[in-house]
Amino acid sequence: MSKITDFVLTSDMIEQFYREGYFYAPGLLSAHAVDAINAENAEFANQQGDGKWRSQAIIDVEKEKNRFPHTTAFLTDPDIARIFETILGDKVRIWMGMYAVVAPHGSGLEWHQDNQYTHILGHMLNGFIALDPITQDNAGLWLAPRSHRLGRQPNLNAEGGHKRAADPENGIPCKPMAPGDAVFFHRETLHHSKQNHTDKPRRAYAFQVASVNCRYAETGKLLEDRMVLSDYGRRQ
Repeated sequence: MSKITDFVLTSDMIEQFYREGYFYAPGLLSAHAVDAINAENAEFANQQGDGKWRSQAIIDVEKEKNRFPHTTAFLTDPDIARIFETILGDKVRIWMGMYAVVAPHGSGLEWHQDNQYTHILGHMLNGFIALDPITQDNAGLWLAPRSHRLGRQPNLNAEGGHKRAADPENGIPCKPMAPGDAVFFHRETLHHSKQNHTDKPRRAYAFQVASVNCRYAETGKLLEDRMVLSDYGRRQ
């Protein structure tokens, strides 16, 4: 079986995550893993939509492992899990994974924080992995450095739709990304994507991981409805 990752995390990357709210992880996924994830999500990627950003989510890995074996294998891979644990300094829970597509000539999402959706207290990280070559020509990601230090921002959109934060003054486009390249960022780092100006869908994989001691802000309860990755590994 091909190895999913040979990526080496450094202390400088971890320091940048906490200081700036993000860092790049070039070559996080192998070419084999990228191809396998794209293959089992091909039907969704090629669906006719409304031209907007859309995603296919995995929350319960155990439930979805037969339908998406390669995607769930990546999300639960021990080497990948150790990267998450090293960044957050604790065992981690998988919050969700999303196969994310911006349609040809479609639009991405406005500036937002993922913590504007379900409000969670504690350290969490997001990952955005390119499954195609991604530049600003096909809805590349934008980030606002240090915006995670501002805390959770108010939602400027009407309830029921996607969340939106005020446009930051320091937003920057991500570097061009090859398939398998990733960027990690804090759950409260402001981010968005613009327009896909090409004739092909822009495919990426986004995921969110929580430190095991994170809690729901509304109830104060631990995220016990989410799987601890190291426990999953012991069950297999």
